[in-house]
Formats: sequence, C-alpha cells, structure tokens
Amino acid sequence: MFGSLANVCIYRMPKNKSIVFNRSACPHCRKTIVWYYNIPIVSFLLLKGKSHCCKKKINPQYLLVELLTAVLFYLNVLLFPINQAILLSGITFFLIVIFYIDLKYKIIFNIFSYLLLTSGLLINFYPKLNPFSISVLNSFLSAMISLLFFLLIRYLFKKIKKKEGMGLGDAKLIAGLSAWSGFESFLYILTVSSLIGILYFLTFPKNKRGKKDIYIPYGSCLSFAFMILLYFNSSLL
Repeated sequence: MFGSLANVCIYRMPKNKSIVFNRSACPHCRKTIVWYYNIPIVSFLLLKGKSHCCKKKINPQYLLVELLTAVLFYLNVLLFPINQAILLSGITFFLIVIFYIDLKYKIIFNIFSYLLLTSGLLINFYPKLNPFSISVLNSFLSAMISLLFFLLIRYLFKKIKKKEGMGLGDAKLIAGLSAWSGFESFLYILTVSSLIGILYFLTFPKNKRGKKDIYIPYGSCLSFAFMILLYFNSSLL
C-alpha cells in the first residue's frame, strides 16, 4: 500500500497535483480506476500489465515501486529492532519517491529533504532509535559540513564554468542524510554516490558525451548510496 502511495507521489507531485483528493485514473483515457483494479501488485498481475478500461500498457514502474517498497520494508523489519524499522520504513519511503522523481524529472522536493533533516536531528536525542547510533553534535555538524561542502562545489563550478552545475536540492538532501548517518558515513555516501553518478554517465553513448550537457540525477545517486550504507553498514565501514 505504501508502494502504491509512493507511485501516486512520483506521478502527481511533479505535475503539481494533489496526492490526497484526486482518485486514481487511467493515465491514457483518464477514466477513474475502480478499487478492485487498484490493489497493489495483485491488480497489475491479474490485468497482465494492461489497463482494464482501454487495454493500453501500464507502466511497469508501478509494479516495480510496489515490490521494491514491500521488499525494503520487510528488510527493515528483518534487520532492525521494530522501533527502528518503523522509522527507517518512513525514510525508505521518502528515498524511493526522491529516487524516481529525480531520475525522471531532475527535481528534489524540499518537503522530503526538510523532513529527513528535521527527523535526523531530532532522532539523535533518542540514540537507540537510530541504527547509526551517532550523537546530536555529530548529527548537527555532519549536516552543516555536508551542506556547506555541496554549496562550495556549486559555487566553484558556477564561478569556473559560468553555469549551474548542481541543484540546491542535492545540497539539502545530503544534509538530511548526513543528519541521520553522521560524518564518517557522509564520506561513504559521497564516495558511493559519485561512483553511481559516473556509472550513470557511462551509460550515455560516447558520441553524445561532451556534445551536450548531461544532467546526472544526483539525488537518485545519493538515495541509492544511503540505502546501500544502511543495509551493508558494518561490512562497508
């Protein structure tokens, strides 16, 4: 169900549509979808990936996001104490939405970054609730250092290249993630996300590289790197 809500956010937020008051409708013919054709995972499989109303193909992203959310929520419960698992499932939800919206639209909505930052700073007053087990001071300093570091990169790139090289959304997001994970983990997130960004760049044909600006969805890279760190924390560190 949370995966279905994530899909609603991914589809509607970039279009400035309400995620609460509008009922789900077919993206092709705009006909309202009845509830029994809107059951997460089940309806997609029963309908064989096609809408019931106009028989057009449903984007497989809907199924993928629902499955991914279910699997990651299950991993949270499997790997962490239940109080941590509930909080981490909220973080997981935010990061899935951030990942897909940034991947498709190159947008990171402030609401998610601010929620990550606020919750990251507050949670460390109760260190047993944070799997990274960092102090409030570490959380605050990590958020500030990572934010200023990204703002410096942004400033220097614009100074040298005379154009924007990084969005403010990336800087706000890394501050939120660092508030949760601490300074040492920030360095790992920075390294891993940079490697993911390079791999993304390498997917472009060689003849297109350098001929036009290639926008790397770095928010997606940061989200992916944080999830890797979360589930492989001890082995990575």
